Amino acid sequence: MFGLDAGTAPTWADLGSPSPATIMVAGLAVLDGSLYAATWEGPPTERGHVYRLEGEAWTDCGSPWDCNAVTRLAVHDGGLFAGVSRLRGGGSGLPDSANQGPGGRIFRYRGGQDWTDLGRLGEADSVAGLVPFGDELYAIPMYTEGLYRLVEPGRWEWCGSPGRRLLALGIHGGALYGAGNDHADVASAIALTAAGIVVPPRSPEGGGGIFRYEGGTSWTSLGLQPDTTQVYSIETYNGEMHVGTWPNGIVYRRGPDSEWRSCGRLGEETEVMNLLAFNGLLYAGTLPRAQVFRMDGPRAWTEVGRLDRTPDVLYRRAASMAIHRGRLVVGTLPSGHVQAMRVGQAISSGRAVPPGDHHVAAVRRGPTLELYLDGALVASERDPAATVLDLGKLPTLMSGRGPRAPFAGDVTDPIIHRRAMDASEIVRLAGAGLPAAKGAGPAGAHGTAGG
Repeated sequence: MFGLDAGTAPTWADLGSPSPATIMVAGLAVLDGSLYAATWEGPPTERGHVYRLEGEAWTDCGSPWDCNAVTRLAVHDGGLFAGVSRLRGGGSGLPDSANQGPGGRIFRYRGGQDWTDLGRLGEADSVAGLVPFGDELYAIPMYTEGLYRLVEPGRWEWCGSPGRRLLALGIHGGALYGAGNDHADVASAIALTAAGIVVPPRSPEGGGGIFRYEGGTSWTSLGLQPDTTQVYSIETYNGEMHVGTWPNGIVYRRGPDSEWRSCGRLGEETEVMNLLAFNGLLYAGTLPRAQVFRMDGPRAWTEVGRLDRTPDVLYRRAASMAIHRGRLVVGTLPSGHVQAMRVGQAISSGRAVPPGDHHVAAVRRGPTLELYLDGALVASERDPAATVLDLGKLPTLMSGRGPRAPFAGDVTDPIIHRRAMDASEIVRLAGAGLPAAKGAGPAGAHGTAGG
């Protein structure tokens, strides 16, 4: 990704609903530059599907299994993987589906509408998390405890439990973490939530919890969060772990002293479903108004969009997030739409970068941004309406220190040019072992990176 921003105002575009039956876009993922959406479907199909955005239209990639939702997507081993679920409508203040077929299975996409069944997570009927880590694929169920690792198609290995259900998986500092759920009785918690009643934490010290997976079946607790019963999201920002919580809509960060500190509440929202670092800043998606907030200071959050205004419902969710073509994309409930936000100027390739050393070049040519990998153009976008940002006012240039975390690799010969280089020059530089730079200025940059 290559992005620039200087406090510009976000703009939103509605990418539509994947299908008329879509209730929630529960998962979003980008594979080979294409955006995929996982859905919870209502009548008439009552079967979860996966869709791919092609231009301005959604293409049906099929329904992997006879259950009402596909809840998670992940890109792993060069392919797209999906977790299917029997979602219980009460958790979103909605009626239960007529389709009560169990899920709890993981599938790999084979193209067209073809999916390969990789097996079930124990006796699970739903999937809450699906994350590649250390060249392996891990998953967690939604209504039962435990972590599972894919050993081979059809066989998932039990990796233990931290002592409570998990709602999300995340990676931070080279380790895999689970986000805890303090609700012990699933049926009771869902019934109370459907009635608008907040379930209290089990411990006066707080609830939710973050747990680090240590391998085998071993877990380490990183502590509970005050005023919390559930942790829904994990993201790294400025080198620190940030988590989004329920029922007070607070984001917490874990400081260098290992203490959890509040980053503030997001308006009057009660649940922070998603956290994602995008174009230099941290964004969050919430419930019950399906709002998106931007973190503008240590405890300062600015609302940048309200994405679902469905009337006469208890909850509206900004249910999923991803980055596609330099935009922050968000899936919603209950309208089942995908919204895309632009802010500043940004482009992204949406393609995996193989291990090893690579030549990277980023070019700004007025309202056009270009991104090259090993001399090949992998992303380009022209936005005539974009404000051309003055990069000459930057007080500090940091190499290898991004908004999420320091780059885990080597950066060799970073060069900044005073003009926008053309494609032929970038091809030559990519193949010539990076000759010494001539001149300097804020227009284009390139260098090699490996990790």
